[in-house]
Amino acid sequence: MPLSKKSEDFLGNLRIYLISSGKNEKEVDEIVGELEDHLVQAEKRGKNVEDVTGLTPKQYMAQISDEMPIDYKSIFKYIVMVLLGALSFILLGDALKGDLEYSLFVLIGYPLVMIGFLFYTAALLKYVSSHQISKRREWTFYYILGGVPTLIFIGLLLLSQVIEVPTLAFGGSWRIFALILAISVLIGVSIWSKTWIMIILAILLNVPEILIQHSSFSEKTKLILTGIAFPLFVGGYFVFLLIREKKKEKHSRPVM
Repeated sequence: MPLSKKSEDFLGNLRIYLISSGKNEKEVDEIVGELEDHLVQAEKRGKNVEDVTGLTPKQYMAQISDEMPIDYKSIFKYIVMVLLGALSFILLGDALKGDLEYSLFVLIGYPLVMIGFLFYTAALLKYVSSHQISKRREWTFYYILGGVPTLIFIGLLLLSQVIEVPTLAFGGSWRIFALILAISVLIGVSIWSKTWIMIILAILLNVPEILIQHSSFSEKTKLILTGIAFPLFVGGYFVFLLIREKKKEKHSRPVM
């Protein structure tokens, strides 16, 4: 007997809540798996999540989280890997364009913004998974999550142009070294995370722009095509992932 959608949603939200609270992923999977077995047996007897946990979903999540130790080692590992991946992503694009010049604002600001982004993401996932909110409000949070760091990055770049601060510029053989380093780190992060999304995004973001810039179009046309290529290829890729996940969900759903 498959679980009800309510129970499946609860288990999914519980997993997100615990992982975003800094708990060990292996221990989280064990707890969620054990609870899933209890829920299967309970639903056979006509009971629901609240009957098994004795608490509201939010209260139960908080209780389980309080009982589990924080996995500082995993948190540090994730921060380092995400930082390396994100910085390599930026470095790859800059190296391909031949624009390896960074002000002190950028060198200090980028890592700080990314760390802040990670903690805000964890806090947002924790909140969304433990509260009943509308999809509209949830997506508003995600838009803010993606938009604020971008605005801060742009602000740092503009600030470095207005205020004179020390700048580091790399050229020549440093560009080749930066390309090799960025590609190596992206491959390493992809192997570690067991997903090729970073590499695919790097290709979708950089290859079309390089082809456009080396075309015979006018500068105005190149600018327009570059602006269109970004949402077209990246958005198309995420639509493809969404359709693929929907098909997987449909095929994995048991036939009644």
